[in-house]
Amino acid sequence: MITIHYLLLAACLAASVIFGFFAGRLWAPGDDNVSQEEDPPKVKERHIEKEGRGWSVGSPVSGQAEVLQEGPEAEIVIQPAEDRLYAPVGGKITKLYPMGNAFRFHTEFGAELYIQAGDAEDDMLGRYYRPRIVQNEIVYKGKLLLEFDRKALEAEGASAEVSVRVDNYIYGSEVVATADGQVRTGEEIIWMQDLSEHEEPRRGQHAASGKRR
Repeated sequence: MITIHYLLLAACLAASVIFGFFAGRLWAPGDDNVSQEEDPPKVKERHIEKEGRGWSVGSPVSGQAEVLQEGPEAEIVIQPAEDRLYAPVGGKITKLYPMGNAFRFHTEFGAELYIQAGDAEDDMLGRYYRPRIVQNEIVYKGKLLLEFDRKALEAEGASAEVSVRVDNYIYGSEVVATADGQVRTGEEIIWMQDLSEHEEPRRGQHAASGKRR
C-alpha cells in the first residue's frame, strides 16, 4: 500500500510540473510572437539649415533615391518607379546626347546639371528612349524631357537608373544632397545655399562624355 501511495504522489507531482509548463507557454508571450514583431525600416533623414537665398533642384522622376557623391559635384542616383523623366528645374537643354538618354542642363540660376537615364552603351538600345525635347530648348520645371522603357532595358541587361549630377555650380554656394530615400517627381534632391551674392559663376572640371562614369 505504501508503494502505491508513493507512486500516486509521484504521478501527481509529475502532472503538476507538466501542467505548469504548458500553462506558462500559453499565457506568457512566446518567442515566435516576439520574432514576428520586426522593427519598421528606418528612413534616413537629411537636414540642412536654409538661411537666406538658395536654389532647389527637384527629382526628375519618382523612385528610390541614393546619394552617390556629396559636395560641390553632388550626384544622386534614383531607381525609377515610372518611365518618364521631367525637368528638375527651369532652364535650357544645352546638349542632347545621340542616344537620347542624357542631357546637359543649364539651370535658370546658373548651375549646370548632367542628367542621364540608364547606362546603355549599345546604340541599338536607343530605340527604348524617346526624347521629348530638342537641343537648345528652353524648358520650365516639370516639362516632360524623356520617355523610356524600363522593363525593356532591364530585359536587355541594362540599368534603368536615373542620375543627376552637378557639373558646374555657382561659385560662393554650398551644394548639399538633400534626398536619400523615397522621392516623388519634383521633390527636392539637391539644395544650393547662396553664401555670396557678388561672386561670378564658376565652371566645374567635368568633361562631357554622354555616359555615366
